[in-house]
Amino acid sequence: MTAAATSDDRLGDALASLDRLADERGVSLERDAPIGPLTTLRVGGPADRLATANSTGELREVLDVARIPSLPVFILGKGSDLAVADAGIRGLVIRNRADEMHGSGDPPTRWVIASGAPMAMVVKRFTALALTGLEFGISIPGTVGGAVWANAGAHGREMRDVVRGVETVDPGDGATRSFDLDACEFGYRESRFKHSPEVITEAVIEVSPGDGAAIAAQVDEYQAHRRQTQPLADQNAGSVFRNPPGDHAGRLIDMAGLKGFRIGSAEVSRLHANFIVSDRSGRAADVRRVGDHVRAEVAGRFGVELAYEIEFVGDWGGDGQWATPTSSLEGAP
Repeated sequence: MTAAATSDDRLGDALASLDRLADERGVSLERDAPIGPLTTLRVGGPADRLATANSTGELREVLDVARIPSLPVFILGKGSDLAVADAGIRGLVIRNRADEMHGSGDPPTRWVIASGAPMAMVVKRFTALALTGLEFGISIPGTVGGAVWANAGAHGREMRDVVRGVETVDPGDGATRSFDLDACEFGYRESRFKHSPEVITEAVIEVSPGDGAAIAAQVDEYQAHRRQTQPLADQNAGSVFRNPPGDHAGRLIDMAGLKGFRIGSAEVSRLHANFIVSDRSGRAADVRRVGDHVRAEVAGRFGVELAYEIEFVGDWGGDGQWATPTSSLEGAP
């Protein structure tokens, strides 16, 4: 028996155990569920199993059911900042739609927010309450959990500017852990959660009272800027590369003459060079090939190694166990 066959057998056994436990606990699972349509890039294959969590309690319950040795678990939020492999995602995908928000104080400036809450929803709620500090979040297309996971940012600000604490669940032992700001180890598009199996369940975010009209005007301005500068009408995963120190990835890609560069169904956006757009019914492999070509060209011309900001998840044919990391991505929470 080959190693691949042995691995497939173990995965099949784990999925069968998951199905039994889910049935016993009343957790609904979808088999061979299309995942590409749940992402902003809209490419990629199916997941072996898909569960949807509509609250933090349900997220914890599904994670508890999935606590099976060696079964990969992937947390999917709004599906931005990631490309799912054409072969799909092995194991269990949990679609995190937990969006509870609870504020404290008078006015309520300290909020506990579920990790599946869309950033746009949270910003609009704060705007209606004349609370300032998270206006930049209107330009982050994912969830609170994904934004914390990546320390996402826009307009000169990042999540670490407003996050005061994070709560997680370890999918291995079910333990709940809390982290203060320092323990989150935030950096540029980085956090400790990118390098840990812990799943973000909640974040504590602090904002301040402000002028309602000014807050609304700022949010409107940020939205208008995003519409004017990003290919929102096209299938895309957001910014493809991190900005190198002291420069912008989009500028380097543009200077390399790569706007409009195409392989198969994927193309470097003609509007913003740090975006790769995909045709309808496109292939994830084309997106990755375009990205790798861009990296090679920029390195060759300018000596700058661009680092991916988007995540490539699922079965890309690597030698890892089913090639699916346990993660609290959005996809990126």
